Amino acid sequence: MAASTHTILKSVQEAYPPLITKKQTAEFYATTTRTIDRWLLEGVLPADAKVVIGGSVRFRTSVLVAHIDSSTTDNSEGC
Repeated sequence: MAASTHTILKSVQEAYPPLITKKQTAEFYATTTRTIDRWLLEGVLPADAKVVIGGSVRFRTSVLVAHIDSSTTDNSEGC
């Protein structure tokens, strides 16, 4: 059975603060910052994940976790 969004969010919040940098976001997705930029332009990542504070770009971990949770399926059944 797949972990619930609440369980995943709790473990991510222990590892990451509520807002993370683009570099941390890339690490979170195991990709590059360039890919994060492309995903934002292409709409792969939810627009509300990105926050600009005083010119600094940050990403909401709660939105990223929810995005991952909604984008994945439980493939463990029937294996």
